[in-house]
Amino acid sequence: MMLAGLLIYVGSQQARSISARLWAAGLLLNGLGLFLFVVVAPASWQSGLTVANHVALALGNACLLLGFWRFNDQKPQKWVLAIVFVLLMITLTAWEFVWPNARLRVLGSAAGHTLYLFALQQALRVPPRQEVQHIYLRLRLVVIVYLLIFVWSYASIADVLPVSARIDKAYHRSFFSVASLLFMLALSVSCLALKFAVLAARNSDLAMVDWLTGLLNRRGFFLAVERARDQHTEVKRQVSIVAIDIDHFKRINDEHGHAAGDHVLKALANVLRHSVDVKNHIARTGGEEFCILLTETDLDAARQLAESIRSQCEQTQVATDGPATITFTVSAGVSEVEPAETINQAINRADDALYVAKREGRNRVVESAFDLMPST
Repeated sequence: MMLAGLLIYVGSQQARSISARLWAAGLLLNGLGLFLFVVVAPASWQSGLTVANHVALALGNACLLLGFWRFNDQKPQKWVLAIVFVLLMITLTAWEFVWPNARLRVLGSAAGHTLYLFALQQALRVPPRQEVQHIYLRLRLVVIVYLLIFVWSYASIADVLPVSARIDKAYHRSFFSVASLLFMLALSVSCLALKFAVLAARNSDLAMVDWLTGLLNRRGFFLAVERARDQHTEVKRQVSIVAIDIDHFKRINDEHGHAAGDHVLKALANVLRHSVDVKNHIARTGGEEFCILLTETDLDAARQLAESIRSQCEQTQVATDGPATITFTVSAGVSEVEPAETINQAINRADDALYVAKREGRNRVVESAFDLMPST
């Protein structure tokens, strides 16, 4: 329960805060359920404590599952929760009030808890980010171990195990209580670790993003280039580069002010975002310089894209802080990574083509031809 409070404090104001609140609620409810499990009360209170214990654990499990679904950006499996709660209501009604039978009541609630553990294991199959993959793997192992202990414990109650595999009820109660407590502690620590890992990953992302445009910065772009280089080497995928520069950007700043220049940069970033597929990478690599890394794209397709971007920019009206609007144009250089060169060499060729476009009058797209160096 203390770890749940810490989870709220650490994670509620950060990314995926709803998942943190759901996890915290799940841990608090499970803590309450485990506490009620060992409370010694008068006989007249026993039914109420039993119902409270089962309901608290079921609600806690539901919150934990919803938290992981939210954390993974997965669609909640409402049918799982429906089965768990319907089974719980039937179990409590039948075996606690209508035909009191503690053994059948315990086994009925255990069936719902087993379904929850299977659903939790399924939710942990695909982590939302690579940075948390190792936590997910360890947590899946914890769930599997606890699931085996859980099934073994309740199979003993159901008398489906050989006599030699059964244990005294007092030992069973103690063993299962300790195992459940350790499982919940491991789960709560894992939730905290996930929040810290996502926070660290988010800070790393921010270090690779340009603060003004929201695109990749130079560092983030060249990290993407490294990944694309490895993929290009392994499977020989087509990769093309588009280098873009805003024409007469200094004049825009001098005549309209730096705030207007920022508006132009944002306008170009919006054009790029709406023109380029999300599988590709866009970066602001300098003051008014941008670069696009296009995977599975040949030279002709890259040139067509660059021409479309140039045309859209030419027609874009940029609002400024004053009453006037301004227009701008861009120049672009295009290259395709050839088998005999690296991606960095193709980027240099795209830059060279961009400079040619500027020398030839700006507001145009120039392709870079690949010339093999003579062997020596």
